Amino acid sequence: MTKKPKISELEDKLARSLADYANLSKRIEEQKQFFVSLASAQIMGKIIEALDDLYLASGHLKDQGLDMALDKLKSALKSEGLEEIDALDKEFDPKFMDCVHTSDGKPDTVVSVHKRGYLLNGQTLRPAQVIVGKKT
Repeated sequence: MTKKPKISELEDKLARSLADYANLSKRIEEQKQFFVSLASAQIMGKIIEALDDLYLASGHLKDQGLDMALDKLKSALKSEGLEEIDALDKEFDPKFMDCVHTSDGKPDTVVSVHKRGYLLNGQTLRPAQVIVGKKT
């Protein structure tokens, strides 16, 4: 008769231990994903600085080969979760944009993009630096 309560107690401890282990495994996986995304964001931040320079060079040189390489790079980055914030002619949104200047134009609408902004897996990696229209 004393064996049944002891077996029940051990079964209960085993069930709790298995649940604790499952929770620990889940927490470790979440932390691993967090650190991977953090490292990815840091790397992408460095890459978009180089991307800015390539856009400038492309605008000045008008070289078809450079444009093709730039398109390939943009496609590769997009497949990794990087997307450009579409700001031009859109209503100013402070979640995705920083207003660096105002100019004549449609009020509260982006009239020019000073520096492109990017999202990484839906999160703002770098807000777009924009010039916003105001009433004259």
